[in-house]
Amino acid sequence: MNLRSSSRLKRVSSIPTKTLKSQKRLKRVNRCGRRQNIKLVATRPESSIPAAHSSIPPESPEPSVIDTSWDIDSYRTRYDTVPLWNLKKWFMELHKETIPEHELVPLAQVFASMEAYGCTYAPELMERVEQLGEPIARVYYNLKENKCTRTLVSADAAVHAWLEGVTYAEEQESIRQMQISQISPIFPTQSLADIFQNIVVVNNSLKETTEWFERLGGGTISITISPISYGVFEVKAYAANFFINKASGTYQKAYAQCVADLLEILKNYCYQVNYIQRFSYLHYNVERLLNECDQQTTGQCLQQNNIGYRMLQRLGWTGGPLGYKQTGIVNPIEVPAKHDRRGLGCTKGKKRQSANADDGNGIVLDLHFYHELMLAIVTRKPYYDLIFSPEFTENERIVLTRLAVQWRLRCETRLAVTGQAQFVIKRYPLPPHNVLVQVLVEKHPIVSKYYEVVPPKVGLISL
Repeated sequence: MNLRSSSRLKRVSSIPTKTLKSQKRLKRVNRCGRRQNIKLVATRPESSIPAAHSSIPPESPEPSVIDTSWDIDSYRTRYDTVPLWNLKKWFMELHKETIPEHELVPLAQVFASMEAYGCTYAPELMERVEQLGEPIARVYYNLKENKCTRTLVSADAAVHAWLEGVTYAEEQESIRQMQISQISPIFPTQSLADIFQNIVVVNNSLKETTEWFERLGGGTISITISPISYGVFEVKAYAANFFINKASGTYQKAYAQCVADLLEILKNYCYQVNYIQRFSYLHYNVERLLNECDQQTTGQCLQQNNIGYRMLQRLGWTGGPLGYKQTGIVNPIEVPAKHDRRGLGCTKGKKRQSANADDGNGIVLDLHFYHELMLAIVTRKPYYDLIFSPEFTENERIVLTRLAVQWRLRCETRLAVTGQAQFVIKRYPLPPHNVLVQVLVEKHPIVSKYYEVVPPKVGLISL
């Protein structure tokens, strides 16, 4: 006992008095911490221990080198709006030199989600992110509230925030671009969800749907038929080499069942675009325009730049009927156009009456106007049908058909609800994805009138 106590006294006496006092103080602090269930770790500074009595030599910590050569803009996705991306970008620029890349990028995403959308996370994570992003939050709220408040930031940060300021127009444009990206085709496709976003069911027709899908250049919708046994076939449907469904049975039954199931699956996961073709007979956009010269006097028909008009003025004509007593003709002599191959002076009955001549009531169409109309259709290529008024006679519809064929326009004659025939010049086809943008994003009134958009029944998130 005496030996042990003497050795312990020797060790204690070799330690300086200041070190003993600091050890007693730490013991008291640890004793109080244990009472309050608080863990305190007492560490003794290495400088207080003499070098002769230290058993382990002090080691200097090596500073960790953080790589700052990575690009911040590479982490922007097409779904990031302008305000959200600004928050992420400012956060990463502020801590790029102090926090490594693999840790900074998730923290920036958390900070942007908290400030822009009010998302909540673990309390420790939120507290750390709030401390790191406190300067950026002040600038963001000042820009958002559009107030001139005192902000304690550096001059460079203030100028950068002013240049990157978020306006209402930019925010609306970012929302618009995000909506367009959700319904636009995706290239290259990596999953079945991308394929379904590229497919739009057109007019409930598999043929039209396949044609528009092939025009995108991302593949095709194919159906394969293979015999299983005598009289039994197996029909499989593929979309860009992705298997969709199959059916088995007789040839016609299996094929019809496979196509019906395929359309039903596409309607569940794809948008539908249906062209509204049937309207009431009162809904038309081309009226029956008559030739004004047949209902006006000669003075109104002949313009001042006409050579006949000037010749009559030199002869003393001042307007009205011709002759000394003004009992002559009023309208010019008409020269009807000849559209058949009969000889001059032929008195045989004609199979068809030309619309350029009188239709029995002395009324003809203004063919010059309809020539200009056909030229405007070829130039502008409207995405809606030109439905003519039901007042057009049969002969007039025949002449309009000839004009449309000359300009290579697709035309037809439809029967209205009342049974009246209407001449129609068919539309130029509008791509279905453009229809989705015009109807769902742009809210175009004319496109919304002539096209019906049906959203998918099942979302693509589960894919």
